[in-house]
Amino acid sequence: MIKPLPALLLVCLVAAGCGYRAQSLYREDIRTVYVEGFDNQTFRRGLEVPLTRALQEELRQRTPLVFVPRQEADSVLSGELVAVEEDAHIISRRGRILLQRVRVTVRFRWQDALTGDAIVPEQTVTEMVRLPTEVAEAGLDVSGTPVPADLIPQEAPVEEAFRRLAERLVERMQHSW
Repeated sequence: MIKPLPALLLVCLVAAGCGYRAQSLYREDIRTVYVEGFDNQTFRRGLEVPLTRALQEELRQRTPLVFVPRQEADSVLSGELVAVEEDAHIISRRGRILLQRVRVTVRFRWQDALTGDAIVPEQTVTEMVRLPTEVAEAGLDVSGTPVPADLIPQEAPVEEAFRRLAERLVERMQHSW
């Protein structure tokens, strides 16, 4: 037999939904975005393009926002690539990079296009990645073929840092609960 007080308490908890609400992680009044090409404050030219692409891809995958031309947008996302620092974290006895470290810093802001007010005020975000290179100690690829040093991929760690940085930026665009 069920006691009346615990049963009543259970019914009240279920009816109240334990305080949870189903709401979007993003502002309901902001449905469209224009993503400006990020500026590049570093001495390495061209890095702003893959950074902007990584951010657009992350927005496309993880948000309900729709990309539109600037004049049609509810909001504008803009920013600058402030720093890209790369170094060889572990080097083999033969001088090959076995583990590379990349640190990327971006300053960004997200504004309401109609009012000019900040949706997310200017913030600086830094992401660091450590990635092994594809070349083994012996300088051979997976099939055992020798790999010349000039064919070692140099941009893969930077692009991975941009991908992870884009994840952090999109997280910062969400409501803070």
